[in-house]
Amino acid sequence: MDARSHQTNKGKVYLVGAGPGDPELLTVKALKTLRKADVVFYDDLVSPRILGVCRKKIQLVYVGKRLGIHSCLQDEINSKLIQAANEFKTVVRLKGGDPSIFGRVGEEFAALLSEGIQCEIVAGITTASGVASSLGFPLTHRDYAREILFLSGHKKDGANSEGFKNLNCVGKTIVVYMGLNSIGLIVSELLDAGNAKDTPIAVIQNATLDTERVFTGNLNSIQSIIEENEVKSPAILVIGEIVRFYREMENLKNDYSSILTPL
Repeated sequence: MDARSHQTNKGKVYLVGAGPGDPELLTVKALKTLRKADVVFYDDLVSPRILGVCRKKIQLVYVGKRLGIHSCLQDEINSKLIQAANEFKTVVRLKGGDPSIFGRVGEEFAALLSEGIQCEIVAGITTASGVASSLGFPLTHRDYAREILFLSGHKKDGANSEGFKNLNCVGKTIVVYMGLNSIGLIVSELLDAGNAKDTPIAVIQNATLDTERVFTGNLNSIQSIIEENEVKSPAILVIGEIVRFYREMENLKNDYSSILTPL
């Protein structure tokens, strides 16, 4: 039996982005893929309402991972996906946001292809885009931010201090995924890089969900704000003057609340 005929006996794995949380932000392609799945391996950040679109009686397998808390190591997840592809026709690996942005999709893609298993990445709406639309501000603006920078607060072997060294925030929207537990280090590195203490920063917990909470401050105050309000993961950080624009728009909404409120 040649490699091609051997591959046809295996199922196909779809690496699917579930979006930032709000089920209405699930893409049509992701929805169609979930509805034909035989088994779904899902992350901690996937909304139960999104899992509800799957067919009845399919297998739902939790393989959630958060910083410091792992129900499955990455190698174990890879093995589970490979095994599932040998047993089922359509396998879905469901990840929060977009799987290509800090979703470790490259590791899973490589593991599957190395076993001769067909796989496809299904893009999702990023958490950054979801946050911007949910709060009503752009990620770019000609007067505030001409660049977007996505950073992770940690890397495979610890905090991502290198990502923030010598980083100038001026003219940028900096979106930090998984940065809550590294907030002290992030603030320290940005201040050491010469950024002003009043550089605006926002922390958004449970982005796009009914339980969403938003707190704004600056590099000098954000740590105490996070502690006082007991902000927990999942949370995303947005740094830069675009946060000042967000505050301005919130003030406008409050000033004209009687006009903007639907009848």
